[in-house]
Amino acid sequence: MSKYNYTAKTARFFRVFLGIAAALVMVFPVLPAASAETLEGDRIIVSLGDSYSSGEGIEPFYGQNEDTSKKVKNPDWLAHRSQNSWSGMLTLPSVSGTMSENRNTHWYFAAVSGAETEHMLHTQKKEYDRDGNSGTASLDPQLDVFDTLGSKKADYVTITLGGNDAGFTDVITEAALGSTYLHTSKLSDKLNDTWKKFYADGGIRDDLRQAYEAISKKAGPQAKILVAGYPKLLDQTGKGFFFSREEATLVNDSVSNFNNEIENLVNACKASGIKICFVSVEEAFNGHEAYSDNPYINKVMLPQSEDLTGFPKSFVSAYSMHPNSKGAKAYAKCVQSKIDQLEADGGESEWMVRTTSDERDIVLVLDASGSMAGAPMKETKKASANFIRTVLKEDASIGIVTYDNDSMMLSDFNLNESYLTSVVQQINDGGGTNIESGLSMARDMLQNSNAKKKIIVLMSDGEPNDGKVGDELISYADEIKEDGIYIYTLGFFENMGGYRSSAQALMEGIASSGCHYEVADANDLVFFFGDIADQLNGQKYIYVRIACPVDVTVSHDGEMLNSSEENLCVRTDFGTLTFEENEDRSDDRTKILRLKEGASYDIRIQGTDSGEMDYTIGFMDENGEYSDIREFHNIAITQDTVIDTVAKNARSTELKVDQNGDGKYDIKYRAKENGTGEVVDYTYLYYIVGGAVAFILFAVVVIAVKRSAKTRKS
Repeated sequence: MSKYNYTAKTARFFRVFLGIAAALVMVFPVLPAASAETLEGDRIIVSLGDSYSSGEGIEPFYGQNEDTSKKVKNPDWLAHRSQNSWSGMLTLPSVSGTMSENRNTHWYFAAVSGAETEHMLHTQKKEYDRDGNSGTASLDPQLDVFDTLGSKKADYVTITLGGNDAGFTDVITEAALGSTYLHTSKLSDKLNDTWKKFYADGGIRDDLRQAYEAISKKAGPQAKILVAGYPKLLDQTGKGFFFSREEATLVNDSVSNFNNEIENLVNACKASGIKICFVSVEEAFNGHEAYSDNPYINKVMLPQSEDLTGFPKSFVSAYSMHPNSKGAKAYAKCVQSKIDQLEADGGESEWMVRTTSDERDIVLVLDASGSMAGAPMKETKKASANFIRTVLKEDASIGIVTYDNDSMMLSDFNLNESYLTSVVQQINDGGGTNIESGLSMARDMLQNSNAKKKIIVLMSDGEPNDGKVGDELISYADEIKEDGIYIYTLGFFENMGGYRSSAQALMEGIASSGCHYEVADANDLVFFFGDIADQLNGQKYIYVRIACPVDVTVSHDGEMLNSSEENLCVRTDFGTLTFEENEDRSDDRTKILRLKEGASYDIRIQGTDSGEMDYTIGFMDENGEYSDIREFHNIAITQDTVIDTVAKNARSTELKVDQNGDGKYDIKYRAKENGTGEVVDYTYLYYIVGGAVAFILFAVVVIAVKRSAKTRKS
């Protein structure tokens, strides 16, 4: 499910953000401390991207002072490359002055206002109409700039990209001219289409990924790519004629969401081996949005004298909603800080080395679809952080994968808790649900693992609506398990209503035996992620599944699990009780008990209706697999039935059945290792006892006869 079904009002502003926030991707190479071989002539920054990189709106532009007839042929003026762009303010050790003071020696400036992802590898058309000079010019593909370096190599690449792919021009124009103040905004459909395009196969996200990969390939393995985010655009109080408070909030929230998507994508590229990292600028711009008292961003403006076209072709200046000179300085400060960090540590803080475990490699596969918005995603992040902390206490390595319409590897296997936690915190929700893609990515990662135990922990809040579904998906999971990979599943089905049963069956079918967990409330995710983590760390559990109309009570050491609505208790120190939501009434729901092995647990089952009960109990082996499963089938149940049993790892399991509630056991069932429960037949005991009694009586008679004979003889 997508969370982006906003009203027309919401849509407009989100899209404004998307457009203006043209995916800020800044690329800065990480260089080790300068050595004797690192000469001034070796240090180079290449700046690529769209208007947020070119310095749109910050005069003067290169070539601006030429005659109009000349500047309309000047690539720098056509691209609106500013002499005061933030990338020109950057510095590098051993290079004297700023980059703008070293253009075409240490700094190569190729960003173009209006650029889209395709313009990294293809020419860009620029229409102009100024002072009687009109026409269309073609600008070279931006990656051609690397050909001009000759034998030199770029150390850093900076880029912002993506907003124009989302329809920047249309969005900003409609947002400005179609404000809700004028009641003419109709951007809801466009906004939904934008996000569909973003998540679709071959959509904006895929285009951005391909652009990053192309840059990395062209720039070389030594180049470090730094992707900067967008600032929030509008003063949150809603100042200005064009935007209301509500609109400002929607636009700014959209900027943050887009930044999160870009950061996720950057992390995925980083995990695949690209030297790329993300720099946020939101904090630097807080309180300085357009229409604020001290803005770092231009407000909506009418066409300016240096715009490529004016009235009547353009009603809004290209300068609108772009950083001003103060904003450029804020950008430069953020990016420079990242460069300084990379220079100091050689990139160790950004590009973690893939580290696997000899014992256990675990891939955490998290649902990032639109239906996870709000509390589910918030609680998933918190629960995942605790999971990471717990699992890393033992010999284990963790990789992180998310999935929506497609999957992304956000981190390869790693042992660094801080790094893995930070990756999780940047996960954003949106798009559909393609569980297959998440499993496939995790499988690929584990196929290159040499760990003794390979594990997937899959979390989902619903059924897939993309990729394999139903039995086909379960069959695919079976193939993965046949590779020796264990699959744990955690289902969160709070929002599914009456459709829970099929989703539960799917997740249980995907899981290895006894490894499906389920929560009914987002707040409980942290506990069940913790249970899975404990199990992965070697804690053995006794697994009990009870399917029938009954209530269940488990007592141990003064604590009690209870399934009845009146005395419901689902978590104790010794174990948990969960339900499969196959029925509305709690007593009809299938009960799942997970009890820590090492103790004996008294279980009482009280019938609540007429029916038949299936009872399953499983015990783990040393590998953490439920290798001993004992099953009892079709035990008759009435409202009077009471069944007592003990859950412990013993040679056999016995169920004692009081059919009429009179306190006497009428029938007993017993199952041994991997066996099926059978009625215990005590007939042979009667024969033994009867035979013994008869023998004793016979002996007594014989003795009496002998004594009588002796008496008579005497």
